[in-house]
Amino acid sequence: MKALYGSTSDEIETFVIAQGLPKYRAAQILDWIYQKNVLAWDEIKNLPKDALQKLSGEIRLTALEPGEEKKAVAGGPTKFLFKTPDGHFLESVLISQKDAPDSREGEETIPQGRRETVCVSTQLGCKIQCAFCASGQGKFTRNLTAGEIVEQVARISRMTGKKITNVVFMGMGEPLDNYEATLKAVRILIEPWGFAFGARRVTVSTSGITPKILEFVKAVDGRVRLSVSLHSSIDEVRSSLVPINQRYPLKELVSALRRINQDLKREITFEYTLIAGVNDSDEEAEGIAMIAKPLRAKINVIPYNPIAEFPHKAPTPEATERFCDQLERRGLRVTLRQTVGRDIDAACGQLRLDRMSAR
Repeated sequence: MKALYGSTSDEIETFVIAQGLPKYRAAQILDWIYQKNVLAWDEIKNLPKDALQKLSGEIRLTALEPGEEKKAVAGGPTKFLFKTPDGHFLESVLISQKDAPDSREGEETIPQGRRETVCVSTQLGCKIQCAFCASGQGKFTRNLTAGEIVEQVARISRMTGKKITNVVFMGMGEPLDNYEATLKAVRILIEPWGFAFGARRVTVSTSGITPKILEFVKAVDGRVRLSVSLHSSIDEVRSSLVPINQRYPLKELVSALRRINQDLKREITFEYTLIAGVNDSDEEAEGIAMIAKPLRAKINVIPYNPIAEFPHKAPTPEATERFCDQLERRGLRVTLRQTVGRDIDAACGQLRLDRMSAR
């Protein structure tokens, strides 16, 4: 049975009218599922009992089942396991932190100084197969639906009792390889009839599917944040780390980003996983500056998190600081992302199709 979660305002209105209910009931349902995060029909309090029985007999409200929850040590992130209707498992992460506690540069301030960020997955597995990321190492199963994407946010909020302030599309999968569901999920998150997140509190990350980047940014009118996985400023190196670079090389990617920057005046962030002896040279720092400065882009430097399948090594703290200094000397804005969640495989690049200890 299909789930109502992930439906738009128009879709819910059409469904409600088809069930013989007044049109205004759609707005009530939208408020309960996206604003109040209800996860069961019987939690909706202002619909008649007979209407609830009719609706619940026609469609499920939600799709996911909660599984195991793992909390990192020392106040780190929490990883959540969810089961899909067809019996597969996906992972999401909640990162609780004060504003930019480890950053070299401060970021947008959240009221009360507390940021609760959910990192959502968009696919079961990943076809991009980056050479430092666990998500692409197993079999790609399927795309997630828009409902399965946004339901991760609602369930984590309910399970933890926390008000989510930010959503990042940086979990399992390449968001723009699941374009339609990602776009629909983003709209549900930011529209007034949906979760009503401030658009700048939603970030979509991509490995660089150039045509889809342009299409997506235009579709959302540049409102949400765009984060691009760079990882090298040298085509040969980037192709070895991010194989999609062979199809959409740096020249093509950067050209598209310049169009976005010039036409929509929106900031772009580059994610840069720093790997010892691979992409930590002065040549790389100079190349990053040549790419990022004309775009006025910010650089998030992420020390590599070890994955058993890969031979790569994490840089030392000293080498990481040196690389960040090299970027700053070239006039770039740099944020060093401190590693959290390694002990539960919830750090950047460590999510995968994993049942943890679910039975």
